[in-house]
Amino acid sequence: MGWRSIALWGGLLLVSCLPAMASSGGNCVAYARETTGIHLDGNAASWWPHAEGRYERGHRPSLGAILVFKPYGGMHVGHVAVVSQVVGPREILVDQANWVRGRVTKSMSVVDASPLNDWTSVKVQYAGTHGRENPTFGFIYPRVVPASFEEAIVEPRRTEPSHAAHNERSAGKTTRDEHRHEQKEPLQAAKAKEKHRQGHEETQQVDASASDKHRHGRAEVTKAETAKARDKDRREHSDAAEANAGNTARRVTADEPAHHKHKATDAKLAYVY
Repeated sequence: MGWRSIALWGGLLLVSCLPAMASSGGNCVAYARETTGIHLDGNAASWWPHAEGRYERGHRPSLGAILVFKPYGGMHVGHVAVVSQVVGPREILVDQANWVRGRVTKSMSVVDASPLNDWTSVKVQYAGTHGRENPTFGFIYPRVVPASFEEAIVEPRRTEPSHAAHNERSAGKTTRDEHRHEQKEPLQAAKAKEKHRQGHEETQQVDASASDKHRHGRAEVTKAETAKARDKDRREHSDAAEANAGNTARRVTADEPAHHKHKATDAKLAYVY
């Protein structure tokens, strides 16, 4: 048989786990090996050192991990249990063999009793209550999660909704559609207003551009007219200066004979006298 010693502790029947020599129902290591496919030999407590360098080990529960108990009390060679569900940071459910003599028990609650929440001390639920504290090494993590555990966490298949539920969803959808429509109308109005404002601003920009162009054209015309008027003034001034110079020359020419005549008369008088 796979068990050799039996201890009764607080009403709980504990059976030590030796290397498999019987059915897995009476041997915790045989059950854990068959369930997870892990390749470790020896009694339960020896799995922890044997796993070093071969499997990852740690102090956080995960689906399919193997919780390794230390030898303690009636568990002379320790114990192993497989995590079938992680309920919370300090509670898990395990499947195990021989925690109760010769039986496989599933979904048994185990709580973390360690002060540092590292699962180095746990309490196993039995007969509705969690019993004494049991020291543990930690968790060994097999490379593959058991298929039965994967199936356990698959999302349940949806059932066909009832007629009332369908009506409620339809009514809810109608209400949501109306609400979205009500929200959409102010949004459309705001978009139209914004588009109108942008169009108005574009029109103002075009008008301003045309006005600037007109002012620029008027300025160019004014500058040309001013330059033309200045040229005209300069020409008129030049013509007037030339006319004045001509008149002066004519007056000088007209005065020259009289001047010479006066000089001749004076010469004659000077000769007579």
